[in-house]
Amino acid sequence: MKEFTIESLRENPLFDNFYKISQIPHGSFNEKELSDWIYNWAKEKDLEVKQDDYSNLVIKKDGQNGGENKEPLILQAHIDMVCQKVDGSDHDFKKDPIKWVIEDEWLTTGGETTLGADNGLGVGLIMAVLESKDMNHPPITALFTTVEEDDFSGASNLPSEWVDADRAINLDNCEDYVIIAGSNGGTGAKIILETNREKIEDSKKVLKVEFSGLVGGHSGADINKGLGNSILIMGRLLEKYRENFEVSLSKISGGTFRLAIPRSSEAIVVINSKDEDKLRKVTDEFLKLIYHEYSKFKDSIKIEISETEAKDKFKDEDFVKILDIIKLSPNGVIDVNAKSFIIESSCNLGEVHTEENEVIFVSEIRAMRDSQIDYTYSRVESLARLVDAKDEQFARYFGWEFNENSDLRKQYKDIIKDIQDIDCEVRVSPGGLEGGYLINKRPGLDIICVGALHTGLHSPDERANINSVLTFYDNFKVFLERLN
Repeated sequence: MKEFTIESLRENPLFDNFYKISQIPHGSFNEKELSDWIYNWAKEKDLEVKQDDYSNLVIKKDGQNGGENKEPLILQAHIDMVCQKVDGSDHDFKKDPIKWVIEDEWLTTGGETTLGADNGLGVGLIMAVLESKDMNHPPITALFTTVEEDDFSGASNLPSEWVDADRAINLDNCEDYVIIAGSNGGTGAKIILETNREKIEDSKKVLKVEFSGLVGGHSGADINKGLGNSILIMGRLLEKYRENFEVSLSKISGGTFRLAIPRSSEAIVVINSKDEDKLRKVTDEFLKLIYHEYSKFKDSIKIEISETEAKDKFKDEDFVKILDIIKLSPNGVIDVNAKSFIIESSCNLGEVHTEENEVIFVSEIRAMRDSQIDYTYSRVESLARLVDAKDEQFARYFGWEFNENSDLRKQYKDIIKDIQDIDCEVRVSPGGLEGGYLINKRPGLDIICVGALHTGLHSPDERANINSVLTFYDNFKVFLERLN
C-alpha cells in the first residue's frame, strides 16, 4: 500500500485546496472569512467573481483547450461544515484550523473533530478546475454557497441570475460511483416546554449522569444504520430510575446539532441519599441491556455518575412531560418506498436543552414530498399539544425530484463506464441537498450530484478515502473533456 503524507497529498491540486480551506474556520454562519479568502483567491487568478450579502460566491471561467464552444456547466458546492468534536476536546471551531491525520489510506482528524470533507472536497475540486490551465472543459460557472448544513439560507438567497446554465453538477456526494439524482426536502422542528421548578431539599443528593460512546452520524444518510440516539437512551434510563426509586430531574441535555445523530447526553438527578446504591445498580443493569442492543459500540459506550450541585428541580408533572416528549417524538425511518426500498421520510431528535424554565427539543424532519414533511410535523404539533408545549417549524428547504430524462446523468454514467468499466449506481438521497434550490431558480435545470468516498459525516469519525479522492479527481477531468 502506498504511504501518504500531508506533503504528498498537497501535490494534488484538489487536496492542496482542501488543506488551505481547512486552515480557515468555516462552520455554518461563520463562513465570511473563508468566502473572502476564496474571493481574493479568484481575483488573484484573474477570474470573474462576485460575492453577495450571504457570503455566496459565483466565479466564471471560459471554456479552454477544446471546450470553448461547448454548452456551459455549473459546478456547485457549499463552503460551510458541520462542527462536531469528541467530549473533552478543546478544539475551538471559531479559530482553530482542522487537524489532518493520515491513517493508512484515510484522511482523518484522529477522531477528534469533523474533517470538513463534507463539502471541502467538492470546493477543492472546483477550485482545481478553476485554476487549471491544462484541463479541457466547457465554460464553467462555479457556485459556492453557505449555511447548507443548517437552514440552506445561502442557496435560498442565491441570486437567480447566477444560475445561468441549463446543466449543473453538485459536488456534495460522499460515495464514489454513485450518482445522486434527487434528494429529500426537510424542516427543523422544535418543541418548547415551559416548566415549573421547585427548591431542592438540603437532605437530597444531586448526581450527574452522563451517557456517551455512540458514534453519531448524518441525520439523513445514516438514519437507518442503527447508530443509536443518546437522547432516547437517556430517556429510557430515567424511566428505569422512576420505576425503582424516588427521583427528580434538575437538568437534561443531549446532542449538539439537529442534523447529527446525538452521541452523548446528560441528566442531573435528585434522589434520597439512601437510594444511591440502588441508582448505581439500576444503571449497571441498564448498561448491560444497552451493550446487548448496541453491541457494535460496546467498547466505547459508558455511563458515568458523579456528585454535583443544583439549586432547584422540575416539578414531577414536568418531569413526566419531558419523558413523554422523548418517548413519543418521531425518530428514525418513517416511510420506505415499497418498490425501491428507498427511505422516503425520517426524523432525527437531535438536541435537547434546558434553558432556565424551558426545555427545548429540536428535531430534523426529512422527506421526499412536502406532504410527508407536513404529516411528520403534524405529529410534532400533536405531541406538543398533548403536553401543553409550544411547537415551531423553521429552516424548511426544498426537495429535489428525480428527473427520468437527464442527459447529464446519462453522459456521466457512460463516460465513467468507459474509463473505469464500472456501472454507476443511481440513487435518490435521504439527505437534503441544494439541487432543489437551483432547480427552483432555473426550472428545467439538469443536475446530478457526484463525489468521492468519505464516511462518518457530521461526526468526529469523518474520514476521506485518499485513493478514492485521487481517482475521482482524475475521472472528473476526463469527464469534463468528453462531456458534449
